[in-house]
Parts: sequence; structure tokens; C-alpha cells
Amino acid sequence: MRRLPVLLAATLLLAGCASLQRLAAAAITAPRLKLQQATVAAVDLEGATVSLAFTLENPNDVAFTVARASWRLDVEEARVAEGEVPGGLALAARGTAPFGVSVRLRWRDVQRLAERAGRQEQVAYRIEGAVGVESPLGVLTLPFTHQGRLPVPRLPAFRLASAAVNLASLTELELLLALEVENPNAFPLPGAALRFDLLVNGVTVAAGREARLEPLAAGGEARLSLPIQVSLLGAGRAAASLHGGGGELRLRGTVRAGGLETPVDLKLDLGRR
Repeated sequence: MRRLPVLLAATLLLAGCASLQRLAAAAITAPRLKLQQATVAAVDLEGATVSLAFTLENPNDVAFTVARASWRLDVEEARVAEGEVPGGLALAARGTAPFGVSVRLRWRDVQRLAERAGRQEQVAYRIEGAVGVESPLGVLTLPFTHQGRLPVPRLPAFRLASAAVNLASLTELELLLALEVENPNAFPLPGAALRFDLLVNGVTVAAGREARLEPLAAGGEARLSLPIQVSLLGAGRAAASLHGGGGELRLRGTVRAGGLETPVDLKLDLGRR
């Protein structure tokens, strides 16, 4: 019989807690998360950065705190990155506060980007996530989503403009190639590495050569000189045709800058200079 008052008291206490929780829930309004601006803050050959600027609005008479935030990034409908933003931001009672999420995309994480770069100028992306706000009722989750398009970067474009041939010795030719280089992007390009083989009339006369390209301004152009020593003995008739003022030159290799690499295949007919 003595247990009855204890059970009754416990029941009343639980009912009271439930009532208090309902009252608290009725008194708390979830904060509002508004996306103010989405900015492509940086695009380069390593990747792109998208910055999302939000405003957090607290309509309640009690202060809140941002506990955490997380984001996920999809490019062309494929998940490529995810991350978290540290919490700690104070949200005053009846106040507002700015909150930012910065997402970094690395081009090397996007499958078949080199194929897309040749076919399209932009790729579609989607950022989704949630901001967790600490309240008297626990953490309130505020989801967000944003989608847009990013410009696909391009490596320098080359044109084999001219070639000058001089007899350096009885056994060697000095070949001076002139390459015209163009930056097709709306952002500066860092220095790049051009690795190539040189063929004359289909015969390789110089292999595994490398040249460094200086940084290029957005939409900028430059001229690159490549001095190459060609052995008359090793290249035989191919080199002899150069000395005679004819033959087809072919520069074949790759250019690499940042996180991207693309093939290069240039031709010049010396007989049509």
C-alpha cells in the first residue's frame, strides 16, 4: 500500500515533465536560415571555391548557439566532397547573425573532367547540408541546398608558329622552335610544364624534353622559344631534310599545370614556310 503514493507521485512528475516539454516546444520557434549570396570565390587549375553566405534569424526571447554545420558537394550528380564547419557562433535573442559555408572542389576529384573540358564549358554542382542550432529543446536542424554551374578550366593552348634551322657543327643541327601560347581562361594560369618529343618526317629526333611556361594573365598570350640540338648522325635523313629547308615537324607530348594534364600534338610543314 505504501508503494501507491510513490507510483502516483512518479506518474504526476512524468506528466508534469511532458507538459513542461510541450509548453517549451510551443514557446520555441525554430530559427530561420536564409541564403543571401552564393559566390564562386576562386577558380584555378587546382579547383574552385564556392562560398555560401547565410543569415540566421532568431525569433525567440532566448539566445541560441550554432552547434555544428555540415555540407556535401555533388558535381554532375556524383558525390565528390563533404565536410563540416565548426560551431560556436552566438545567436542573440531576437537577433540575427551572418553564417558562412565555404566549399572547396578539387578538379582531380571529378571523374572524366578532361573529357568534359573538351565538350562543355561548365559543370553542374549541388551543395546541400544542415546547420545545427543548440536550443533549450536540444539541437534544431536547419537544412539548406544550393545548386549552380562552375566554369571548366582549360590548360594553355599552343600553336607551333615557326622553326629556324642552323648548322651548329658537322654533326649537329640547332633547331629553334617558336610556340605561341594562349590562356583561354578568365583567370590567371600558373606556370606549366610542357613535356614533349620532337619528330621530323615521323622520326623521333628528340625525346623526353621538357620546357617550363611562365605564368599567364587571364586571356593572355606569350611566345615560347625552344632551342633543340638535333644529331645529324642519330636522325639521319630526317635531320638532313631539315637542313635542306623541308620536312614536317611534329611536337607531341603533354602539358601539365595545377591538378590537370592534357595532350599536345602540334605540326608544322617547313616546306610551306
